[in-house]
Amino acid sequence: MEKILLDTDIGGDIDDAICLAYLLKEPQCELVGITTVCGEPEIRASVADAICQTVGRKIPIVAGLDSTMQPVPVYPTPDGAGALEFWQHNTYEKENAPAFLYQKIKENPHEIVLIGIGNMTNIATLFCTYPDAVELLKGLYVMNGYFDETPLPEPYYNWNSWADPLASKIVFASNVAVHRAIPLEVTDTLTIEAKQAEVLLSSDSDLMKAIFSFGNAWLESSKKLTLHDPLAAVCVFHPDICRFERGNVQVETELENNMGGTSFIPSPQGNVEIARVVDREKFYRILSSALCNKHLKDTQRIVPPLVVSRAKSAGSVGEAWLANLDNIVSELEKIWHISVGETLYGGTHAFVASADGENDEKYVLKIDMPENLGGEFSNSIDTLKIADGNGCAKLYAYDLERKACLLERLGKPINQLKYSVYEQLQIICSTLQKVWETPFVNDRLPSGKDSVVWFRQFIGETWEKLNRPCSHKVIEQAFSYLETREQALHPDEFVLLHGDAHGGNTLKELSGNGFKLIDPDGIFYEKAYDLGVLMREWVDEYEQDPMKAGKERCAYLHHLTSVCEQAIWEWGYLQTVSTAFVLLQIGQEKTGRQMLRVAECWSEETTDIMC
Repeated sequence: MEKILLDTDIGGDIDDAICLAYLLKEPQCELVGITTVCGEPEIRASVADAICQTVGRKIPIVAGLDSTMQPVPVYPTPDGAGALEFWQHNTYEKENAPAFLYQKIKENPHEIVLIGIGNMTNIATLFCTYPDAVELLKGLYVMNGYFDETPLPEPYYNWNSWADPLASKIVFASNVAVHRAIPLEVTDTLTIEAKQAEVLLSSDSDLMKAIFSFGNAWLESSKKLTLHDPLAAVCVFHPDICRFERGNVQVETELENNMGGTSFIPSPQGNVEIARVVDREKFYRILSSALCNKHLKDTQRIVPPLVVSRAKSAGSVGEAWLANLDNIVSELEKIWHISVGETLYGGTHAFVASADGENDEKYVLKIDMPENLGGEFSNSIDTLKIADGNGCAKLYAYDLERKACLLERLGKPINQLKYSVYEQLQIICSTLQKVWETPFVNDRLPSGKDSVVWFRQFIGETWEKLNRPCSHKVIEQAFSYLETREQALHPDEFVLLHGDAHGGNTLKELSGNGFKLIDPDGIFYEKAYDLGVLMREWVDEYEQDPMKAGKERCAYLHHLTSVCEQAIWEWGYLQTVSTAFVLLQIGQEKTGRQMLRVAECWSEETTDIMC
């Protein structure tokens, strides 16, 4: 158990409130007091008290200093405090916060860890007024400093130092037994979009409802959530969450164009340890588990390696999704009255597991990755609703916020059954025909024009990002085919497409001999687009003679569907190149390179395929 004092400028950026919420829920935390700092500390104290009251905690709170040691040209106000009218709270007057901190430290010598997540005015005044407080502290953890080589746009981005440079200098010079700083360049890696905040941090409890109530003003203006302050708190209880380096920190207090700027000199004899890197997935899992009342040992649900690698390739947002996955599953079990069983393998952009209903109904639970990782979830849901079980798995329930859906359970995918490639092609095309024949009027799904635009942008940008993994000729041919498809747009021939039909998502029905498709992208476009996906699959079949084998498969798809061969060929080429790029992005080098070799061969010869 750790005895904690928190000094905070809560009431503005939501991460202060999240930090307090974590400390209130962390089983190993004994929160012995809170002090507030910065503009209108009395109101900030009321915000802290309102949050504490949601969990029935009476924590001593003292409104501290709002005048800084070194004058600064702003007086920040707590923009989120407008929500106080909705929450029970006490009112406060300014008091002597440094004296309060000292009293608690003196009463608990070598037992208190002080966490500073605002400007350093209260803490620096404590050290100046009561010098023995430094040696009586067990530890000091601050969210402060910036040590990256890339200059900040403006000095105030390093807010906790800029807002009182002299106080920052005094605190960084102190010789506390354990003195750790969590700098901006590390916490900036813990950034997700504002709309994903409630997915990571469930808002079902009164505590989290209050957090979002006080933080929504910040989220709406910034459009993002960066978890600066919670990392400082998590580090106290999970010191291995970051890798630290020891040294000394200097703070600029004179030059206006670098006011509050911090620099670091590594030294084994230094008095400060600064965080260098953070284990983001572990951090998200710890934070989410604490706030959602889950034990860490219970949050180890198996996620297929391909799904993990794809999520991690997106950085912070994907790692946050992985960390919170078990909490989402638990919530959906309650909402949909299901019991989620074993994880199902085969996909790359979603967590999928078997699920049973209260009356032994057989379902599959699917939870997509956050936006822009696994395609447009809403398009997939619209397609499933339109198809209504005809050619696609039947949809029973969905949750757009959590990007989750409950589907009919099917059997094994066709690529795990004893069918030849050409038999699989026949079955998939027959199943696609059912989707294509579905009558509907498109008003929301992406159209052919949208698809061409996406492919052009993705192929061009990703080729550069991957350091040009194939020849320029491959890219030129791709752009040429996109231009041809753009000129061949005939909306009167558009149908409902699956968008990604292949052997891995064509599944046998549990009863009978039929098959159904899962995971539709949902597009309103020409049939050749769907058949192009089948051209990129079973790439091993192309190994000996890619051009000959490609032409033969293209002709067979035309034979099965009567769709224009040239259109099938062009979309097959485009799907092969784009999918290869995706595979390279998520670390599937072998198959990605294999597909690019096929594309290189296909680009070498002008085909004589005609409609």
